[in-house]
Amino acid sequence: MRPFSRRHDETQAKLDTYRKLEERWNLLDTTCGVGLWEAVLHQADAMHPQSQWTWSPEFRRLIGFSSEAEFPNVVQSWSDRLHPDDVEATFAAFGGHLGDKSGKARYDVNYRLKMRDGEYRWFRATGGCRHSGDGTIRACGSLTDIHEATLAAQARTEAAADDARIIACLDEAFQAIAKRDLSFRVTDSLPPRVEQLKVNLNAALEQIEGAMGQIRETASAIQGGSQELTQASDDLARRTEQQAASLEETSAALREITDTVQQAASGAAEAARTAAATTAEANASGEIVTQAVSAMAEIEKSSGKIGNIIGVIDEIAFQTNLLALNAGVEAARAGEAGRGFAVVAQEVRGLAQRSAEAAKEIKDLISISSTQVETGVSLVGRTGEALRHMVEQVRAIDKLIAEISVSGQNQSSTLREINAAVGQMDKVVQQNAAMVEQSTAACHALLRDSEGLTDMVTSFKVVADRSGSGGVSGSHSSARRQSGDGIVVPLRAGGRG
Repeated sequence: MRPFSRRHDETQAKLDTYRKLEERWNLLDTTCGVGLWEAVLHQADAMHPQSQWTWSPEFRRLIGFSSEAEFPNVVQSWSDRLHPDDVEATFAAFGGHLGDKSGKARYDVNYRLKMRDGEYRWFRATGGCRHSGDGTIRACGSLTDIHEATLAAQARTEAAADDARIIACLDEAFQAIAKRDLSFRVTDSLPPRVEQLKVNLNAALEQIEGAMGQIRETASAIQGGSQELTQASDDLARRTEQQAASLEETSAALREITDTVQQAASGAAEAARTAAATTAEANASGEIVTQAVSAMAEIEKSSGKIGNIIGVIDEIAFQTNLLALNAGVEAARAGEAGRGFAVVAQEVRGLAQRSAEAAKEIKDLISISSTQVETGVSLVGRTGEALRHMVEQVRAIDKLIAEISVSGQNQSSTLREINAAVGQMDKVVQQNAAMVEQSTAACHALLRDSEGLTDMVTSFKVVADRSGSGGVSGSHSSARRQSGDGIVVPLRAGGRG
């Protein structure tokens, strides 16, 4: 009895163990959240009719079924529900796993199964197997719902792809911008979440392109204006230098004129003093002439008186001669007694005749002298008149010279002021010349900067304007020629101008 009892106890223990294993298996089947499955494959063929498949209740529940009648324990219950796109890869993975007798090749596949409602859902299937000597393979595994994780991963993958596509488009746009191609436009379709970004980027590029076109025109205008300003500044600097040199020469000439006018003013003052002295002397000469005229008048009067006296003498000589004649007549009558008296009478008569002749000569001389005195008086009178005229003219000359002297002094003072003003102007012109030189240097620097700006902005590519004039228009076509126009047409996101 004892051996039987021992075998009974062992059998009971094994039954208890099996019940516990079955209980654990059923608990796992229904509560672990993982769909367990088991298969005994006849002749290593999963599709063989004698192969046995067992699907746990949790396996069925995961794909929407609740009973074995709805989801029988056959391989077709599972294989017929595989997504057509996943069948080949799944069977290949399972076949490869079964063919590896070393057990190193694990079965781990993600695929889609059709749910009871007809929708497909993602699952992860894992498993392992053991090979027996008769060719039978015992396999088991699990099914895990990974639908949400897979969709999330797919969403992340799609988002990453979208992000990569977005980044590629943006990178292409920024590369075009880096190459100064403002005609680039993003034309590829982008995810709706960044569609507005595409619109805004294209709008920004369009605005920048328009602004750059205006900047190009403005830069060309600035360059043209800078060239004109530089040329005008150069001309102004040249004219300012000439003006400064001319003003310096004018200042030197004014200094010489001022010195000359000062000398002339000094000469005029000296002439005024000389004219005043001459006027005084002329006045004195006039007085002398007046006295001479008076003296000549007195001489004329004296000559008249002498003439009267000569007349008396002539009359006395005539009477004496007449008396001598009478005395001679009487002496002749007296005869010899009157001879001596006759001689005396003769002598008296001769004396009377000589006196008459002398008186006549004196009278003639007095007459001539009177005539000459009259002429002299007339001449002296005219001389006096001339001297008076001369005195008046000298006075007028003195007045004019005095006025000239005052005017010369005024001119000298004015010229000194003008000279000082010209000196100040010369200083200011020199300062202006220095400022013009600085302005010229600034204009040249501005021209260089504007040329640099023009070169920089014309290196940007812009689309042709709507009128077909091409980028930069107007009077600044030279800037377009320098830049090579840089006209391109709008691009797709994958193109280049």
